[in-house]
Amino acid sequence: MADTVKVLIADEDPDSRVNTRKAVQRAQFGLAGEVGYGTEAVSVALDARPDIILVAVEEPSGRPLETAEALANALPDTPIIIYSSINDAEAVRRSMVFGARDYIVKPVQSARLLEAANTVLVQEEVRQMRRAGQLSTGHGRGTVITVTGAKGGIGKTVISVNLAVALQRETGKRVVILDADTQFGDVATMLDLSPTRTVVDLLQQRDGASRESVHDFLTTHGSGLEVLAAPSDDDGWTAYDGDDLKRIIDLLAQTHDFVVVDTAGSFDGYVHAAVDASTLTLVVTTGEVSSVRDTAGAIRRLESWGVDGSRAKVLLNQGARVGGFQIDELREALKRDIFWELPYDRRLPVSVQLGQPVLLKDGRSTAARNLTSLARLIAGTRRSLVRQPETRSFLQNLRKKKEADHDAAVATTQGSPGVDGQVRSRGLLSLLRRRGAAPPEANPRDR
Repeated sequence: MADTVKVLIADEDPDSRVNTRKAVQRAQFGLAGEVGYGTEAVSVALDARPDIILVAVEEPSGRPLETAEALANALPDTPIIIYSSINDAEAVRRSMVFGARDYIVKPVQSARLLEAANTVLVQEEVRQMRRAGQLSTGHGRGTVITVTGAKGGIGKTVISVNLAVALQRETGKRVVILDADTQFGDVATMLDLSPTRTVVDLLQQRDGASRESVHDFLTTHGSGLEVLAAPSDDDGWTAYDGDDLKRIIDLLAQTHDFVVVDTAGSFDGYVHAAVDASTLTLVVTTGEVSSVRDTAGAIRRLESWGVDGSRAKVLLNQGARVGGFQIDELREALKRDIFWELPYDRRLPVSVQLGQPVLLKDGRSTAARNLTSLARLIAGTRRSLVRQPETRSFLQNLRKKKEADHDAAVATTQGSPGVDGQVRSRGLLSLLRRRGAAPPEANPRDR
């Protein structure tokens, strides 16, 4: 079972420390330790490696603020939250100058602590993704997200379609989904569309295709999402290769803010081209032994292509609710962290049969809120959203705690009725890495 979020408290006032510890415990966080200020605080932090550091600041504020700055220098990727009885704008500004990511006014309430933790962890993940080049840079090329996997029937197309819809809804920008499944392209079917032109028609243009002409081959869904569909059979692909597909992806990235690429269940030349052209690759797996084994091989293939962990991330699809690898076992087997987990949602197979993405059919469903949060993370927006099914997962407890204390929904995701307690993520962002699991394969042709 994965650890919860670990919090280190730096506070020299024993009474204040006790109250803060209680808030940390009520928030279901783990306590990494308690310490005073100065060099000792830095030493303890370096040993404990907490996910979040809470630093108390009272007048005179010189020493605690110097401690906060030293902690920020020693652990630049660990968010620092200041808590204080001082409630004025100048105190907040001074804290930010010394490295704080958020500011809480005493007494520390668990609901406010949860909110602050969610905010700073999301900000840190977005910062790391931006640093790794996984977010749109505004340099004339949109963000390309390839959804792939080592086998068929693991929910790639379901994830691709709903992620694309979520990106379009959340950003209001131009989003296109490219069906690059060279075996069984089902994107148009899942959107209940009957395109008159497909990606093969565009491929036939070869070097004659341009930013202007590419729009003639797109089909617009009622949601505003644009679709470059696959042909009805795989024969049309045989005259082309990965380089041809890569040129199409590059054209779409010049005309759209987000390009989602759905791929076949094999790591062939087309998938290689899509991954090369991508900002971020989501490698989908389920917890089944065969899927995990194939995914481990796929990761080795990606590494041989020169694609490291900053560009290729594992998305765990728990939707089948079958036995298999648990989160810790999966990390060990793949030698990779789990970036995202999509929980089981019985509404997904129904939406597939109706040709209507779950984001549009039932936006408040577990899967819809989960994929919306994934879209917000990829797009770099700060809002977070996800309602959990009834389970004892860590992020479910976060939501329940905030509802009790603040009468509002907490931004989280995790858990599945069939894997009770097995998905306790380390916390929202390091945390965000541990979300995931996909819907049951209601459509056997989904690749």
